[in-house]
Amino acid sequence: MASKKEVRETGGIFNIFEGYNWAKSTGLDVHLVLTPRLGSHNVGITSGVHEPGMEFEPHVHPLSEELVFCFEGEGEFYLYDKWIPVKAGDVLYAPPGVLHGTRKPAGSEGRFVTIGVATPPQLDLYNRIGYDVLEED
Repeated sequence: MASKKEVRETGGIFNIFEGYNWAKSTGLDVHLVLTPRLGSHNVGITSGVHEPGMEFEPHVHPLSEELVFCFEGEGEFYLYDKWIPVKAGDVLYAPPGVLHGTRKPAGSEGRFVTIGVATPPQLDLYNRIGYDVLEED
């Protein structure tokens, strides 16, 4: 793993199934893939592996625009005021202040993998889960 300085100067390679897994604090299988703590200035990347019945509840980011990609499987995106069925390849766009979330309905089969890209990084999210963006790994 490259240092924060190396990432800021030359870039880095990250894996959506690795990184800080906040299941430790929330029970969700959600990974912080790229954050300011790891070297990014203007983007944050988060991934989620949803098994049937798992939901990343609708929420808003006051400053961040977010794209959420359905990377694998089928599930649902919440956008503004409703749940929308999605499949691999679909992308949600949520401007700042707009409710959005993800879920894999109970009783459905397979897993649903999402990748969220937010700019600027979602400091509100990191603070909510106790992730110190200034701490060095």
